[in-house]
Amino acid sequence: MTLGVSAYLCPCIAEVYGKRMVYLVTTVIIVAGCCWAGAANSYNSLLAARAIQGLGMGGFFAMAGTASITDVFFVHERGRRIGLWNFSVMISNNLTPIVSGYVISSVSWHWSFWLLAILWVVILAATFVCFPETTFYRNTGLDNSVEADTSGDNLTSPKEKYDQLAPTISSPNNEIRSSDAESYPQVSSWKYHFRFGAVKFRNQSRVFKLCVDPIILLAHPAVLWGCLMWSVIFTWIILIGAVVSQIFGAELYNMSTTAVGNLAGIAPLIGSTIGTLTAGWACDKVVGYLALRNRGMYEPEFRLLIIIPAFITMAIGGFGLAAAIDKGLSPITCGVFMAILNFGVGAGCTGVIAYTNDVCGQRSGEAFGLAMIIKSAFAFGLTFVFNDYYTAAGPLVFFSTFTALTLGIMLTTVPMYIFGKRIRSWADTTTALTFSGPK
Repeated sequence: MTLGVSAYLCPCIAEVYGKRMVYLVTTVIIVAGCCWAGAANSYNSLLAARAIQGLGMGGFFAMAGTASITDVFFVHERGRRIGLWNFSVMISNNLTPIVSGYVISSVSWHWSFWLLAILWVVILAATFVCFPETTFYRNTGLDNSVEADTSGDNLTSPKEKYDQLAPTISSPNNEIRSSDAESYPQVSSWKYHFRFGAVKFRNQSRVFKLCVDPIILLAHPAVLWGCLMWSVIFTWIILIGAVVSQIFGAELYNMSTTAVGNLAGIAPLIGSTIGTLTAGWACDKVVGYLALRNRGMYEPEFRLLIIIPAFITMAIGGFGLAAAIDKGLSPITCGVFMAILNFGVGAGCTGVIAYTNDVCGQRSGEAFGLAMIIKSAFAFGLTFVFNDYYTAAGPLVFFSTFTALTLGIMLTTVPMYIFGKRIRSWADTTTALTFSGPK
């Protein structure tokens, strides 16, 4: 839950202090949380440390795969980068039970957190040195610096307007107007880079309104669709992790803790890796092909086609896993269906983020932060009923029910593909999607 809250707030705070500052501060929070967890000697202390860790993870979840990618990469380059980001998110969930299991059995559970603290210190140093501010504040004054005189005969021609706006190139030094030089300092300056000069603190007087703004984004059908899709698809990872020991550690399979961890980690890892990487690559390829077929016009709805293979594989994986466990088939067979299911999870999550990024643009971080807090609340509530419902209903009903729910939500992609362009046109012209005014 603290991860969801942090993911919601971080994009709003980044509007004021910049993304680089948020990444650095949240990384420090994670390091502190890991050290606290490593030194914890009671359940309550460990619980508090985990809450602190969740607060620190919000910036990376909400902005790394959304706003930062949108800032840096062109439209036809984003799918692969989103796939890589999704890949890192998925494998972190799949590898954790494998690695931590060996660390805990070889040393102690405290050292699983101390190792995390060491890794996050390295990430902190890398972020400080290698990650500049990606937020770009466009100089709107340049757009209005030359105005056409429409009242008389002295109309400004396009060529004249270009000549007035363009930098002087006749001299060997390529002189640039002083106003432009002041607006855009040299980003290669190390002094400028380390002193956080790439961002100007702004909107500090309306921080509260900026934090409320994402709520009204739920009025945007594409954002609401993204929240629902992300919640049900990503919750599969939490669902499998919650019941896997209950299934394979019971009498029917009677597998050891290490064997259960390997099954729950390796099979989903293979599926997630293939799903995220191929979906990101295919997303860009499909977009490029369809844009050419559309006379060079790109539409964000082209990215929704990647949901088709995700839908098919999640149906096969979900219903197949339900039947395999119900009939007591071998763990390898169950692992194959888990891999197929996680292929669909990886591909589906990549498609959802790629589409909402293109639709929301600079507000993609806020939209995904909203999806994260909704997913966290949804999954947090379900964790209290997963195990009891599995015991009462059995594997066939348990997995089939959540698979049917997932596929039903995924079918809403069809009207989104049909009406997406009209929805975007409405969103671009309305003023009803923000409380705090223009950003």
